[in-house]
Amino acid sequence: MGALLPLRLFVGFTFLYAGLDKLALDPTFLDLTSRTSILAQLQGYAHASPLAPLISTLAVPNAWLVGLLIALAEIAVGLGVLTGLAFRVAAVGGAALSALFFLTASWNVHPYYYGQDLPYALGFVTLAAAGHGDRYVVGPWLERQLAPRTPAGRRASATPPLSAERRLLLQAGVVALGALVLGVVARPLRDVLLPLGPAGRAGSPGSSAGTISTGGASSAAPASGAGGSGAAAGVAPGSSDPLAIGTTAEVAQAGAFEFQVPTAIGNAAPGDPGIVVALGSGKYAAFDAVCTHAGCTVGWDPGAGLLICPCHGAAFDPRNNAQPVAGPATVPLAELPIAISPAGVITLRA
Repeated sequence: MGALLPLRLFVGFTFLYAGLDKLALDPTFLDLTSRTSILAQLQGYAHASPLAPLISTLAVPNAWLVGLLIALAEIAVGLGVLTGLAFRVAAVGGAALSALFFLTASWNVHPYYYGQDLPYALGFVTLAAAGHGDRYVVGPWLERQLAPRTPAGRRASATPPLSAERRLLLQAGVVALGALVLGVVARPLRDVLLPLGPAGRAGSPGSSAGTISTGGASSAAPASGAGGSGAAAGVAPGSSDPLAIGTTAEVAQAGAFEFQVPTAIGNAAPGDPGIVVALGSGKYAAFDAVCTHAGCTVGWDPGAGLLICPCHGAAFDPRNNAQPVAGPATVPLAELPIAISPAGVITLRA
């Protein structure tokens, strides 16, 4: 087991940090109005994941609870693997979570070996099979602390050993309690750290990659991808055409304009977030704004001239048919055909 210690430390710390990050450091994960929230991610996964029916019917309507449970599960897995408490149960749980992430967040990553979740799953399987080898574990110490004491306050010299079932139940209970305590502490800590905002987080809006604009006249777009002012339901102001999504004047304000896809067009589903980008020289292009990596909604970065995914840093070049140029995505954004009237109204072509 000594040879597996680096793997144990790495995956244990990573899952512990991932869970705490969701609760304490990321102000958007449980904010269902954010484009990087668990709700936005689940809505993206529902497009291509083999678990799409379950995601749509069970996870999306309960997105906040699902996000909270994922974070607490990650904390519990990390604690169990690092301390050796309920070690194999924690390792199996880590493998199950990683497999779930593979079937959702990494499902669109091609080739598969670019995805990060399968290696985590296999790492946890290896730990579950090997065990901790009674090295660097706190179980024996914990049992000594809980051993009966004599009236003088000393521990009894001889106590019957715990059965395997009771030991597992005790250790699992301690891990679960530890995860809940850390979760409770982490939530108020998030409020303390909230002034840092998403700008203080790498790969998020406002980071060194540039400021990601929401594109429309209003920046308060809901997580479902509705566009800026006048673009709700995908209808441009002053137009009765349901496929009219905006005007060139609106795009010119920030270089891009968000809208909501009104009907199925190619690979874009009704209700998907969409974005129109000014390419220069009077040319424009529209794309489904659902990132092809993990389903978050991409935003326009005017400094880089790219469409950036705020979740994992994927970048797409709108001047090259939204081909991925950075990050984990390998599939371009779906381009939406458009037509522009002499009055500057941009209309989708179904």
